[in-house]
Amino acid sequence: AFSTPGDEGLYILLFQLCPRQGEIPFGLEIRSSFELDLVLKNYDSFGNASYLTAGEMPLPGMYLYFSISYALCFVLWATNIRNIRQGKEPIWVSKDAGPSSRPVVHAIHHLMTILLGLKTVTVFFEAARYHYIRMNGHAEFWSAIYFTMSFIKGTFMFTVILLIGSGWSLVKPFLNDREKKIIWMVLVLQVIDNIAVVILTQEKEGEKLYDDWSAVLHFVDILCCCAVLIPIVWQVNSLEKSVEAEHTDSIEEGKSNAVTNVESEAPATVEAARTLRKLKQFRSFYLLVVVYIYFTRIAVYLFATFLGFRQTWLRYFVTELGTLAFYAVIGFLFRPMDGNPYLNVERQDTDLHSVEIEFETR
Repeated sequence: AFSTPGDEGLYILLFQLCPRQGEIPFGLEIRSSFELDLVLKNYDSFGNASYLTAGEMPLPGMYLYFSISYALCFVLWATNIRNIRQGKEPIWVSKDAGPSSRPVVHAIHHLMTILLGLKTVTVFFEAARYHYIRMNGHAEFWSAIYFTMSFIKGTFMFTVILLIGSGWSLVKPFLNDREKKIIWMVLVLQVIDNIAVVILTQEKEGEKLYDDWSAVLHFVDILCCCAVLIPIVWQVNSLEKSVEAEHTDSIEEGKSNAVTNVESEAPATVEAARTLRKLKQFRSFYLLVVVYIYFTRIAVYLFATFLGFRQTWLRYFVTELGTLAFYAVIGFLFRPMDGNPYLNVERQDTDLHSVEIEFETR
C-alpha cells in the first residue's frame, strides 16, 4: 500500500538476466526460469478491490455502454430492413425519393446486419472479460470467448468492407478474379493477425517472442488496411471511366438529328445521373475508410502517449467512439434506397436493350 499520493503511478516488474561479459562463450544462450506469485490490486471509489490497473478500471462499464449503443444501432438497422422487406414504411427515406418508389434490400445489407450483430456481441464479451479480471484477477473462459468472437468479427468486417468497395450486389452481382484473390489474401492475413494477438496475450513485454509477434501484428495489420483500399480504388476508377464515356456519348448524341435526341436524351441523362451518384458515394466511402484507418492505427497511438496512468482508458474510449461513428456513417451512406445507387447490372443491360429495340422499331 502507498502511504503518500506521490508514490502512485504505473509500476512494471521486469526480470533481466545480466551475465558478466566474457563469461559466456560465443553462440551460447543462457536461460532461466522461476515462479513468482505477485498480487497487485487497486480500490475503486466505493472501496471495492479491483485487479485492474488504475487506467483500466473504467473499461468494464465503458464497454458495456458501447455494447448497448451497438445493440441500439443493430435494432434500428434490422427494423429498417424488416420494414422494407414487408412493404412497410422504412425508417430512413431518401429526400429525392418519389411517392411510388421503394427502397431495395440487397445481399450486402444482410451481411452488414450480421457484422453489426457480431460487433455488439464482441464488445459485450470484452466488457464481461474486464469485469471478471477486475473481480478475480483472471478470466480465461471469457478471454477465450472474446478472442474467438474478435477473430470472427475482424475477419467479417474486412470482408464486408472489401465487398462494399468492390460494388458487389450494389453495382454488380459478381466478383472478378482479382477481387476474389484480394478477399482470400485478407482472410489469410486475418488468421495470422489473430494468432499474433493470442500469442501476445500469453507473453510478457520485454520477451523476444513478444517483440517478434508484435512486429508481425503491426505489419499484417498494415497489409490488411492497404488491401481493403485496392477494390475501392478499382471501383472508383471504373465509375470515373463510365462517367467519361457517358459524357462523351451525350456530346455525340447532341450533334445528331432532333429525332435521335428525342428518343435517347432521357435514358442517357438518367443513367449518367445514377453513375455520377455512385461515383460520389464510393469516393466518400474511400475517404471514410482512409480516415478510419489513420485514426485507429496512428492518431490513437499518438494520443495515448500523452495520457497519464489514470487516463489510459481514454485510448480505448476514443477508438470505440471512432469505430461507432464509422459504422453509423457507412450504414447511413449505404442504407437501402431506390435507385441510389443499388442497380443490378443485368437489369441495366435489359433496360438498355429494350430502349434500342424500341428505337429501331420506330
